[in-house]
Amino acid sequence: MTGSDPYPSVHPDDPASRVPVPSEPVWQQNPVSVPVPAQPYPAAYGVPMPMPMLRTSGLCVAGMVVGILALLGFWIPVGDVLMGLLAIGLSWAGLAQAAKPGFAGRGMGVAGLVCGIIAMIPAIIFMVIFFSATAAVTTCGIYC
Repeated sequence: MTGSDPYPSVHPDDPASRVPVPSEPVWQQNPVSVPVPAQPYPAAYGVPMPMPMLRTSGLCVAGMVVGILALLGFWIPVGDVLMGLLAIGLSWAGLAQAAKPGFAGRGMGVAGLVCGIIAMIPAIIFMVIFFSATAAVTTCGIYC
């Protein structure tokens, strides 16, 4: 390193080393500038249109609920077949309603239709077994 000091020494008695202190704040010394009025941004895509509210199809909801109940109650001999048919009918009508503009709920209609169809298979099998067992007991009676 050389003998030169990178930072000059400041002596309070030296008038050249003193920093002038302004009597007023800097923002008051400068003249006030008049701001230019801001230009508004142009609308890029126009005014947004509000989206209409979609109504959920009540038939789709009812078909899905009855289809789930039909899946849970497959062991009820006649009632489950009726619930399965009701679920299929409600879901089918709900899908037709959900296809119209302003309606939603297509997924629930499909779910109700699938649940109703799947619930019909074990319900029919269980109903055939139930009625065949009932017929066997009633034809033979006590004497078999």
